[in-house]
Amino acid sequence: MVYYKKTGFPGIKDIVLCKVKKILPHSVFVELIEYDNKEGMIHISELSSRWTRNISEIVTLNSIIVCRVEKIDESKGYIDLSKKRVTSGEEKAKKDEMQNEIHIEKIIEHSLKKNNITLKDFYEKQGYKLIEEYGSLYLYYQNYLENPKILNDLVLGKKVIEHMKESFESLIQKNRVTKKNIIKFYANGEKGLKNLKEFIEELTKIPDEDSKVTIKYMNSPEYLVSINSSSYKKADIFFEKITSLMKTLSKKFNISVLP
Repeated sequence: MVYYKKTGFPGIKDIVLCKVKKILPHSVFVELIEYDNKEGMIHISELSSRWTRNISEIVTLNSIIVCRVEKIDESKGYIDLSKKRVTSGEEKAKKDEMQNEIHIEKIIEHSLKKNNITLKDFYEKQGYKLIEEYGSLYLYYQNYLENPKILNDLVLGKKVIEHMKESFESLIQKNRVTKKNIIKFYANGEKGLKNLKEFIEELTKIPDEDSKVTIKYMNSPEYLVSINSSSYKKADIFFEKITSLMKTLSKKFNISVLP
């Protein structure tokens, strides 16, 4: 799990990640993984929508579960939780969120080790400030995707920043996606083949800092249009630009375009 721990208490209806620490006949006690030294309790009635006589059929010791905060008594330190009120979508989103945070922290830690800096030192010098400003290390990384220059604002030394940039860029390349579509191009007129070649060349020149397009001949009149981008959302947006440009260029080069 991540080094960083939140202070204070979660909010009512917050979705939290928990580790099962104790199983009793009618309740389960858990550790709130994201919070510093906080425990919660799940009554048997809040474990599952199906009736059970044995709690161990639902959860096991040291297992990781996702719960929703139902009640808090800060004076006594009590936190009542529910497992059954968490939707499958909320559970997946919470686990994905934690996995993303763990992954980014490990990437940063790898860069720190190259410069003999501990994770503790990183958080004290910079990490806590990043989480306060961006919400999490993963969200900081997401902002880096939009504006790589934010890395230069870190006060960790030039070499550390260079190593972090290398790691982030490596992750970006690893996580890039490709969207493919078969499109039919029909060349018309005497200069059809020449026009088709120029038409395709113009399409592949469309400027974009993130996404790139390649067009490969398959079987006449079919061509494979591939969009490589950092996310499916950006690939979809870029593909819309390509299709719009196809309409404009098809008139210029006398090319018929069919999906």
